[in-house]
Amino acid sequence: MYFWACWFDRRYRLIVYLALAVALAVLATLPAGLERHEGRWVMARITSPAQAISIWQTGIGNTLVALLVALLFIAADLGVLGWGDDPERTNLDFLMSRPRSRSHLVWTAWLAGLTQLLPLLVLPLLTCLGILRAMTHALLPEDLLRLSAPLFIMVAAIYTLAFFTATVTASARHGYELAALVVILYWGVHFAGSRGFYYDWDRRYLYGAFDWYLSPHQFFPLANLLFVAGAILLLPYLAQLSFARRDL
Repeated sequence: MYFWACWFDRRYRLIVYLALAVALAVLATLPAGLERHEGRWVMARITSPAQAISIWQTGIGNTLVALLVALLFIAADLGVLGWGDDPERTNLDFLMSRPRSRSHLVWTAWLAGLTQLLPLLVLPLLTCLGILRAMTHALLPEDLLRLSAPLFIMVAAIYTLAFFTATVTASARHGYELAALVVILYWGVHFAGSRGFYYDWDRRYLYGAFDWYLSPHQFFPLANLLFVAGAILLLPYLAQLSFARRDL
């Protein structure tokens, strides 16, 4: 199946990305439970439930930020490689020789890359949970579970945008450029909003990387999350229409 062929072709890249994501989760989580004692860093002794909660909140916050930065660029890379190393004539000629429709190839390539993002998110988060559980002897995953969906939606949006651009322009380079531009603009707007350069602090709107999805100022609960999810499903369809009309 073409779906599993996509997994097989990217197996080494995924192993490297998975090792990187897990390493980032470890490095981001561990400092939350360390304290300086007699010139050395040692594991903090848990003396109260409030201390355990603080360690969990700090560890989860550090891990989510580290994973967000890493996974945005990983998602862009996987997105532009939806058709192989480059969506040019050689790769497409081979795909067109298979007894599959163009729409099937587009949706299968997109879905394969999307599912490849799941272990890159789930395993580092499980690593974070395991480390925090070992350090605090408590299990407080509520914040991590609550923010996992917005994190995946953001990563999936960048992946889909890169895939769409690479498919429509038949160029991996254009996909990289657009994805990089979106990531830079996103972090730039978030940085400006956090400093209050042009947002009114009196207005109780949330402009954080995750807070926008959980803001109380929505048409209905999770409206922003569903809006982005709808856009994620729309872009592969538009890519399918463009690919169906391309002369090969």
